[in-house]
Amino acid sequence: MKTYRETMDELRFTEQEKEAMVDRLLERGGSRRKGLNLRCAAVAVAAAAVLTVGAGAAVVLTPAGEVFASVLGGAPAQTEILDRMGVPVGASDTHNGVTITADAIIGDAYSYAVVYSIAREDGQPLAEDLEPLGNGVLPLTFDRADTSVGVTGGSSHGSAYFYDADPSEPSIQYVEKMTSDVPLEPGTATASFRNLYRMGKDFQDKIPVAEGKWKIRFQFSFPDSSIRLPGGQTFQLNGMEAVLDGVTISPLSIQVDYTVKEELVWDNQSQENGRESEHDREQSYRFFESLPLSLNMADGSTVDLSSLGGSIDPETGRTVCRKGGVFEEILDLSTVESVTVAGITLPVTP
Repeated sequence: MKTYRETMDELRFTEQEKEAMVDRLLERGGSRRKGLNLRCAAVAVAAAAVLTVGAGAAVVLTPAGEVFASVLGGAPAQTEILDRMGVPVGASDTHNGVTITADAIIGDAYSYAVVYSIAREDGQPLAEDLEPLGNGVLPLTFDRADTSVGVTGGSSHGSAYFYDADPSEPSIQYVEKMTSDVPLEPGTATASFRNLYRMGKDFQDKIPVAEGKWKIRFQFSFPDSSIRLPGGQTFQLNGMEAVLDGVTISPLSIQVDYTVKEELVWDNQSQENGRESEHDREQSYRFFESLPLSLNMADGSTVDLSSLGGSIDPETGRTVCRKGGVFEEILDLSTVESVTVAGITLPVTP
């Protein structure tokens, strides 16, 4: 029988296979309300992890700016914003010698991100020769991973992935970046995880890394730096009349609410068999994906956000849509001059 190390050593990935795995690892879909996936960039640079000193000893909480530096940017100006918006957590659970810790959380009116650290109590690496794929993403997966934040009546979308914030120490990190189409409310978050695996070369085989069930509860509360840009303007979207209901932006994310004055009708047969039909793909593009969205920066550059995810909610005679998500890096809103949605430009005044 092969040893664990021998099995690990046999894993080899082409660049194409790495990219495919990254796409699969990053995707987190919403409900068929309809939630649309958001692909966020994964990066792996040095950041401090939460330290636990001895049994029963106090937990040393790392500032949120350090925790999120490898996820949302580590420049001094970004760290200052992350420290202002983020909240260190330090809650953890241990099962079968493996501890998962919620390091820090950051959020706003509609979006949040949580970084978790995973480490063995004996100080050994979780898995030997664990090399990252593209963009620093590690080929790991849980049987189940869910952070429930008490959102009801809506759908959410975003990304989740593993990375190594500091290769000089044995823990690895797991981050969830999620956006809801209904406002977030303060409360208690419950994070549940089950069985950690390393993905095999064909992305179907799963090699056990840590078996167990972990449950962590922590305060779901953070300063909200969101600002609301006024709506009410009408525009044309693929020959349909639409109304921009409003835009919400913070240094973390953006959310655009608009209503198309035409009811989208899904293909019921595709709903039943779980496969998206050509009709549904065309309607998704017509009502949602084709909506132009961009940030106009003070330095004259433009950031295209048209590919962000969101939700489509058909109602009688109309379709309510929401497009948005977490930025790849935290933004200083003083560097954003305006937001443009379907030709409508709204000034941003922090």
